[in-house]
Formats: sequence, C-alpha cells, structure tokens
Amino acid sequence: MASIRITARHTDVVLRLLLATSFSTGVGSWLVPTTQAGPIIVVHAVSGLALVVLGPLKIGGSVRTGMRRRRSSRFASTAYGVLILSGIGLGVLHATGLWAGVGYWSSLWTHLLFGFMALPITVWHIFSRPSRPSVTDLDRRALLTSVLATSAAAGLLIVQESVGRRLGLRGASRAGTGSHPVASFDPRAMPVVSWINDRAPDLDLDAWPLRVFGHDTAPSTLAEMTMPMRAVLDCTGGWYSEQDWHVVSLAAVLAAVDPHSSGDPPGAESARSVSVQSATGYSRLFPMDDLDDVYLATGYGDQSLSSGHGAPVRIVAPGRRGPWWVKWVTEVEISDRPAWAQLPLPAD
Repeated sequence: MASIRITARHTDVVLRLLLATSFSTGVGSWLVPTTQAGPIIVVHAVSGLALVVLGPLKIGGSVRTGMRRRRSSRFASTAYGVLILSGIGLGVLHATGLWAGVGYWSSLWTHLLFGFMALPITVWHIFSRPSRPSVTDLDRRALLTSVLATSAAAGLLIVQESVGRRLGLRGASRAGTGSHPVASFDPRAMPVVSWINDRAPDLDLDAWPLRVFGHDTAPSTLAEMTMPMRAVLDCTGGWYSEQDWHVVSLAAVLAAVDPHSSGDPPGAESARSVSVQSATGYSRLFPMDDLDDVYLATGYGDQSLSSGHGAPVRIVAPGRRGPWWVKWVTEVEISDRPAWAQLPLPAD
C-alpha cells in the first residue's frame, strides 16, 4: 500500500492539471458551436468540483506548512485560495440557479472574472516554488489521485443535478451550454447586453447608414425581404432566449442587391470572409461558406427590433454564441482576410 500512498507533491501535480483543464474548458466552451458545448461544460464542471475534493489534502499539507513558516507570500497564497474557492462556488450557484448575480455582473461573469484574476497568481505560485513540476511526476500515484478526485467530483455533479431537478431549481432547465432560459418568445423582456461595454449608438434610425456588399441599402428595404425564423440567442453571460426573428440570409441579400453577380459579390476573386461592422466599431468576420446560415434581422415576434437589441439591423447567427450576433449593423462587406484571422472573442 505504501507504493501508492498519495503525497503532497502528487496532489499538487493533479491540482495544476485540474486548474488547467478547468480554465481551458471554461473558455473553450464559448468558442465552439452551441451544439458541441455540452461535453466541454461537463468536463469543466467535473474538473472544478475535483479541485474541491482535493482541497482538504492541499490545506492539510503544504498550505498548513507554509502558514507555519510565516512567509511574506502567504498573503498572496491566501488570496489565491479565496479566488479559486469563490470562483468554484459561483460556478455552482450559476449551475443550480440559486443566484443569478447583480445587474450586468451575472454569477457566471463573476465566476469568469475570478478565474482570470487567479491566472497570474497560478503562474507565480508554480514558478516561485523551489520544487518545479516535471514529467516524472505523472506516475501511477498521480493517476490514482486523478481517478479518485474526478470520480468523486463526477458523483458530486450527479447529486447536484439530481437535487436540482427534484427541488425544481432554475438550473435544472439550463441548456447544454450551461445557460438559463430567459424571456423566450417575449422579446421586450429579453436582456439588453452587449459584449464588453458597447452602448446603443445615438444615430437617426430613419437615415441609418447601411452599406451591404457595396450598395447603400435602407433597413426598410431589408425588412420587406425578411421571413420568420426561430433561433436561440445564447449569451456568454449565462442565459439564452428563443425568439421568432424576422430575417434574411446574407446570401439572399447578396442576390437582391447585385442580381447580375451570379452569386459572386464585388471583390469575390479575393474573398475569404464577410466582414460585419457595427456602428460602435465592433466587428466580426464570417466564413464565405456561411452566407446561407448567417442572417440580417430587422425584428422579432410581431415588432421591430428595439434600440437595445440592435435596431434597426442586427446579425442572427444560429449555433453561435452571443458575441457573433452583431448589433447595430452598418456595413456588410467582402474581406480578403480569412475568418480565423481574428481573436476568437473580441477584445473590445
């Protein structure tokens, strides 16, 4: 039995692996289509709960020893532990729906904020220690620790989900992405949020400067081309809302504004993507192959878009997360940049 005794060093190795897994899957779940996010979210949840499972071993071992030595770095280590545990706690609150947050700062966004705040301390914590991790640490003891911790965490997740369903908690109805349903088929009640800090522009809606594939186009002209389509807006803030949108695909708009193009927009010879620009300066590049699956919307339900929801024209991109649903569109143009030549999530 001594040969498989779990040591403090092996606990540290597994904790580092779990932290890396938890962080990468949390961010990664935003970068894949919504239909593919479910398994990633499950791995994210299990890795986070596994940190809780191993927490007592860490606290009872190296943490206690470090505090007794009264090193000056103990305050940073304490703050680090508080950030990690608070982040995990907020993740559980979001998953169960017990607390949604305050105003713009949802429980999920605060969970993410704590994760990013802990990231530089994680790097410092690893490289400030005399004992650095090595490949040789990944032995059967580390494997045993990983299996025990993740198995216990998976059990905790199953219990959490079962209790949530039995008690009828809000989290029981969340989507595979982890988002909670909000105001479906009630567009006016749908949250008004934007990526980072964009605000509705102060422009005249009757003279909206819209240019589509090289042609000046009135939003009212687009409105005459739209047809109803049901689609889910899944926000990275942790909610989703299903609405009946009034949309027209980019492919249909291209055919209408340039009927002699034979399906090829101006600049198609070097086209690698379609650039969609907002009045705020926010923009996204969509692959050329997605012209049939990305839409311009001018309304929802039985009404026109509200200003906060992107009036007079916004993008509807089924299967993509909220940052792709560009609001207040002023320009749709061909670009010679490939769609991958942009940050996965905008920085502004």
